[in-house]
Amino acid sequence: MNLTGKIKDIQLDYFGKKVNITFEVNEKPVGIEDLKNKELSLKIGKYHKQRSLDSNAYFHVLCDKLRQKIGVSMAEEKNDLITRYGQIEYIAEGEPAVVKTNLDPELIKENETLHMKFIKFGEDGAFWYRIYRGSHTYNTAEMAKLIEGTILECQEYGIETATPDEIARMQALWEAKHGS
Repeated sequence: MNLTGKIKDIQLDYFGKKVNITFEVNEKPVGIEDLKNKELSLKIGKYHKQRSLDSNAYFHVLCDKLRQKIGVSMAEEKNDLITRYGQIEYIAEGEPAVVKTNLDPELIKENETLHMKFIKFGEDGAFWYRIYRGSHTYNTAEMAKLIEGTILECQEYGIETATPDEIARMQALWEAKHGS
């Protein structure tokens, strides 16, 4: 749960040697009641309005530039990049998630909810696909790999990309928001 707000009061409990901090938050914290008296992990920092892109937003910007240059839909380009440079979904240790369906690859490439790559045509006429995770679930290293591959493709088409320093800043924003 990410919230913004202000510290309203800080008190030292001299007997318990603990600090009590009272916050005033801007958002309605849904489900906060369930956390009362539970051990929590807290991270507090000065609020900075996020004007710049994080890595995932930048990935989508590059997808849009590529799809315009190539002449395909956003869904198709995003699926293409994720299934090339992204992360496979696993259902168990080392066991990739696959689906068998009667949906033709032309329909699958326009699907934005599941990112799937055709792997084989079954004897029964069904199509088999490997499932890939959505980019919003990636850690910093996984996102860096996706961005690097996407940038290479953009460069092949002469599409201008961010500088290495700008990319590092976006990756730092991604890491701050989502953890490593």
